[in-house]
Amino acid sequence: MGLWCSLCLNAQDFSPKQQQRLDHLGLNHTYLMEQSEANERQLRKILGQDRKRKNNLVMGGSFAGLGLLTIAGGSLIANGGPCGEDEFCENIGGAFIGVLMIATGILEMGISIPLVTNSFLKKRKRNKMIKNLKAQYPNQPELTPFDSN
Repeated sequence: MGLWCSLCLNAQDFSPKQQQRLDHLGLNHTYLMEQSEANERQLRKILGQDRKRKNNLVMGGSFAGLGLLTIAGGSLIANGGPCGEDEFCENIGGAFIGVLMIATGILEMGISIPLVTNSFLKKRKRNKMIKNLKAQYPNQPELTPFDSN
């Protein structure tokens, strides 16, 4: 029974979304899976690397956007509005909060940099894995594009 279940897990097909992604990456997954069982593991590694890359890119973009908004909001709060030359501005609390928001925004921007950089490194690694897999099977049949009708 245990052997049968392990065979079931290894024989799982790719979901339609994963198949579409592999086609978009230029990999003929049906041909590659017919050639060797190890290719399925390699294709799953490629999909995993691509998923991690996308997650890092989205998180990095989110932190960058949030950082920009926080910096802009902090600078608006720190300015505190117009004060006349004769008047004493009692906006020390607002200035303090504004400076804290600016510092938080800079920190968020700093967090986004390694995430975006890591995304580009994962893309390079994914492309290298694809190149190695294509080099093993140079005579892959061409992919037929889907009809959009």
